[in-house]
Amino acid sequence: MVEKQKRLKKLILVMLAYGGSLLTLFPFLWMLATSFKTNKEVFSSGLSIIPKTFSLANYTKALEVAPILTYLSNSILVSVTTTVGVVITSLLAGYALSRLHFPGRNIIFIAVLGTMMVPHQSSMIPSFIMLKNFGWLDSFKALIIPFLVYPFAIFMMRNFLLNLPKELEEAAYLDGCTRLQILFKIFLPLSKPAIASVVIMNFTYVWNDFFWPLVMTKSVNMRTMQVGLSMLKNEFTLQWPLLMSATVISAIPIFIIYICFQRFFVQGAVSSGVKG
Repeated sequence: MVEKQKRLKKLILVMLAYGGSLLTLFPFLWMLATSFKTNKEVFSSGLSIIPKTFSLANYTKALEVAPILTYLSNSILVSVTTTVGVVITSLLAGYALSRLHFPGRNIIFIAVLGTMMVPHQSSMIPSFIMLKNFGWLDSFKALIIPFLVYPFAIFMMRNFLLNLPKELEEAAYLDGCTRLQILFKIFLPLSKPAIASVVIMNFTYVWNDFFWPLVMTKSVNMRTMQVGLSMLKNEFTLQWPLLMSATVISAIPIFIIYICFQRFFVQGAVSSGVKG
């Protein structure tokens, strides 16, 4: 009787897991299916997943209507550059706030946490004025430099490094290693889960950001993918197949990043929150 109850509970959990997965995947499947449909079929077939005829015409037309490849390359450049910068700054700051003892360390960490509580929109106007005075508007400087530091990444990296054994650091000191050698030769290889989590979250955030590139850029050649998608919206009508095909292209880098780093993601998120 007990064994049957366990099997029943397991079956229910599996069914709930599959049901939740289908609900989560359905919008993506509908987006992919719509990208192969005609505009007439979209409004006549309801929420059908399988198109009547598969055609790449929407992808070809999307590339003709707007410079999608330019938007795509801009987003890749901005997202990759800022993500690399965030990994470096969060690793250095996290190491200093977790392994070094100096006056005001906790105050600095609290200040970093405080910046996470300030809405991004509240600093938009001061940031715009500052970047305008620098002459950085409509340039990659405005899209990259303000995002080279990510407070939540520092928080995650600090907590992750705080959990690493002190014996590793002490043994390295006895072998004559410097601070930087300990960081890059010992702690860096052990921090792959936290780094993977930072890469996924930061890349996704910067890639999907719409408002900041919209405000900071004005020329077509400087627009990112999310801003460029709005170019596919007609003034009077919205062609869903065209928009969905461009959206599928926009989603490909996110899927690639997640597939490459997903096996470290859960481990890094859990490990960084064990100890504060």
